[in-house]
Amino acid sequence: MKEKKVYLAELREGDSDLFTKWQWDEAFAEGISYDVFHPFQKKDWEKMFDNSESNEDFHYTIRKISDDSLIGFISLSDVLLKNRRGELGIGIPAKENRGKGYGSEAIQCLLRFAFDHLGLHKINLSVNANNMPAIHVYESLGFIREGINRQAFFHEGTWYEIYDYGLLQSEWRSKID
Repeated sequence: MKEKKVYLAELREGDSDLFTKWQWDEAFAEGISYDVFHPFQKKDWEKMFDNSESNEDFHYTIRKISDDSLIGFISLSDVLLKNRRGELGIGIPAKENRGKGYGSEAIQCLLRFAFDHLGLHKINLSVNANNMPAIHVYESLGFIREGINRQAFFHEGTWYEIYDYGLLQSEWRSKID
């Protein structure tokens, strides 16, 4: 699964060390944490990627094609085969790797896998309303805001909404054709 700048791969030697270090970036932690942040140990990252026999959770690393360096992770979780849907999650922990199109390309790779390989009908995701860069990416890829969980995320004295987004296979196909 690859695009022009990135490809998706398995967890490799040393990756969990980088994830353990990167998780301390404040902007990254704010974007993924709905509640109290419990830091992952190296073994926690390895366990997350370890279940290769699962048909419900798929976890990949995101790597740059130019130098094979690790830049993040992406997942398709809570896959429901009868209802043909799953939940997208993505993280690009290091600030220097954000805003360069890597996330958009990684999501496109995962959408191709979800829709073409697994035959899913819909992909869902949730995002904090104050995470404008992520919202821009999701909407540019065709995700539609389907719901608002009001005052669901508390950050630095302010309540924020959590937006629920969805993308149907037919919408994705019409966008890429």
